[in-house]
Amino acid sequence: MGTTTDFFWTQQVSSLLSMSVESLVKCSPRYIDDISILPSTLKDQIIKLMAKRGFITDNNLHKVISNSLKVLDLSECEVTDTGLLKLSKCQNIRKIDLNSAKSSRDDVTSAGVIHVAHCCPLLEVVYLRRCTSLTDEGVEVLAANCPRLRELNIGGVCLLTDRSLDALGQHCRHLSSLNISKANVTDEGIMNFVMGCGAGSLKELHINGCVNLTDESVDAVIQCCPKINILLFHGCPNITERSRMALEELMANTKVRQLTWTVY
Repeated sequence: MGTTTDFFWTQQVSSLLSMSVESLVKCSPRYIDDISILPSTLKDQIIKLMAKRGFITDNNLHKVISNSLKVLDLSECEVTDTGLLKLSKCQNIRKIDLNSAKSSRDDVTSAGVIHVAHCCPLLEVVYLRRCTSLTDEGVEVLAANCPRLRELNIGGVCLLTDRSLDALGQHCRHLSSLNISKANVTDEGIMNFVMGCGAGSLKELHINGCVNLTDESVDAVIQCCPKINILLFHGCPNITERSRMALEELMANTKVRQLTWTVY
């Protein structure tokens, strides 16, 4: 009987806490200073809900983060370098999502990413899709300072070149997923990347719209990345029928999950 009663009260308290957090999030602009002094366990719940609703901004981000925060999803929020520069106390973050789902995010630059890389060395997952002002310098510092990096999405960033691939190949031995679509990379960059320390870990590569790449890049990925099972490279006009034949052979001999391409 006591166990049943304890369970009932635990459920009631949990439900009441969830309702309180929901109410506080709805009124967060009014009570943001009160939120800033709450325990980290509560703040981590609050920031998750605020982020989903797009309530996080440069002005309030530093008031809702905590030292214990491990996942920061800002994909629905209007946050710029100004906000990222306030993440100094978030050394335990494992994942940060700054993907832009609807349009380009040009106010997140290498300056913000470099600051995050220095402050959050335990990062494993970083999403920066369509952060169009990002440059090679930001990726280089991220690669050098975050050795645990497993997933990196820098797709749709046209300013990136072979320098980014060189840095990732040199430092990121655990990288299993990379999206570098539409970057200004060449065969040389791909080859340097897949001959680097992370070739054995790479499972997924997106190089869609990398118009400078040729069959040499596809050959290099097939030869150097034994775990590759997702390879996307449509919109690469210099990749030919030769790659299609090589990929058919790969599909016949491995458990490839997804391959897409356009042959011109």
